[in-house]
Amino acid sequence: MTELEISSYLVAMELNKMAVFEWDIEKDTLISDEMVKVVTSHEIPRDNVKENFMKARLIHPKDRQEFRNHINRMLTMKTLRSAPSQDYTLDCRIYTTDGYYIWVRFIYRAYFKDGVAFRIVGSIRNIDSAHKEEVRLKKEIERDPMTGLYSKTHAPYLVNQILLDKTKMNALLVIDLDNFKNVNDRLGHLIGDAVIMDMAMNLKTTFRKCDILGHIGGDEFMVMMNDIKSPEIVIQKCEKLRDLLRRTYNHEGEEVSVSSSIGIALSPAHGSDYKSLFEKADAALFQSKRDGKDTQTIYDEQFKGGSHALAEDISTPSQNFRKMLSNPLEYIFQMVFNSKDTSLAVQLLLQVFAKYFKVHRAYVYWHVDGPYWPRILFDYVRGDFQKTEIAHDPPLRLQIRRRYKDTKNGRFSECGDTSKLTERARKEFERRNVFAYLECAVMDGENFIGGVGFDDCKRARTWTKEEHGVLFAFAEIMRRFLFGQIHFEMTKRNRNWSL
Repeated sequence: MTELEISSYLVAMELNKMAVFEWDIEKDTLISDEMVKVVTSHEIPRDNVKENFMKARLIHPKDRQEFRNHINRMLTMKTLRSAPSQDYTLDCRIYTTDGYYIWVRFIYRAYFKDGVAFRIVGSIRNIDSAHKEEVRLKKEIERDPMTGLYSKTHAPYLVNQILLDKTKMNALLVIDLDNFKNVNDRLGHLIGDAVIMDMAMNLKTTFRKCDILGHIGGDEFMVMMNDIKSPEIVIQKCEKLRDLLRRTYNHEGEEVSVSSSIGIALSPAHGSDYKSLFEKADAALFQSKRDGKDTQTIYDEQFKGGSHALAEDISTPSQNFRKMLSNPLEYIFQMVFNSKDTSLAVQLLLQVFAKYFKVHRAYVYWHVDGPYWPRILFDYVRGDFQKTEIAHDPPLRLQIRRRYKDTKNGRFSECGDTSKLTERARKEFERRNVFAYLECAVMDGENFIGGVGFDDCKRARTWTKEEHGVLFAFAEIMRRFLFGQIHFEMTKRNRNWSL
């Protein structure tokens, strides 16, 4: 390299806070460039590297064992060395001469000879700022800023992780403050905020660290009690919490008394996922309100209330539902965003529309892996038919996509009688018992990003203006508001963010 090239290289390394090194494993010596000290604010041992690295206590105590295990695996596990070299990455915290730890990333290539590592070449990069920013953003998304409890979007994710273990009994609690509206109306919103924060603190003192505490919104909270021995323990906790929350607040001559009502659903008895448990706990909460408030109720099949009652009430052509059909966009918007659980609201609406329009599948999907392979976000299936993710395989998706057309009411693909299609198309639909379908695209500008649709699996039919309107409204709500949130939740799961 010329002197100019070397100078440019050093500038680039400095800007990227990166240094390079080479470890001769056989001699146990280390060679590095001058940027190592700039990146780490420390002199890294150059002889007896493995031993001195540990003795010098350069690695953070919480990362030390993982660092040691990582190096030992790389040096001893011959089953990984069929190739002459292998690449590794390791993030850890190292001590600096300034008296604190910084996050760094080692990226290196190990070279093997006769199945034994003899040389490592790699880089070390200061990622402290990026790592801390990621942690900050993660906490900002996962935590409710007012209470410090888990947010409405993150709490369900944690609950579902607990529910993966089918051998334990758990309890989902939905908690609502009685008369909280009077606090805001008569004492003001600042006092109302203080009451909410006080409630959050009481939750923290009542429940264990292994329980999930979430702020659903407003004066509504949820608790997932993990691995309980009996329902009686849940009742005891609820009674303790209600004693703490039973308060009378005075401010400038105004006095308001509050208490709490609690709905309880048990797993696996009442459900094995967050959506089903929340629906049951919400119905139990509604029963607690009916019973005079300031009590707790365990779900029973006879209960109807909350979102559960809503699904039953509008699944028949009532006056309110017929009114909704005249402006489905506004109705769906209000239903989704006034709900305690957005995903539950979407799922319930699919169920309602499937029953009302007498279709056998109602679904929402998002394209992620190519134009004909959807990821099903929500679906509801009536009768003994395949779930959407099975029925809508790539050949069927190809037939639906080919029939999309732009209309004044949105971009639709539809067929009222699939038996009248070409032989190849007819066979694809017949194979999945789809005799009629209607699907509306979710568009982002010119980009096709998903869709919502209905399948009739028993007969041909003529699709109505009302059915077109409902699907278009669903597509608009998904495009404007929900796909971004769902994308975050999927990204989080894909990255395996820690709990």
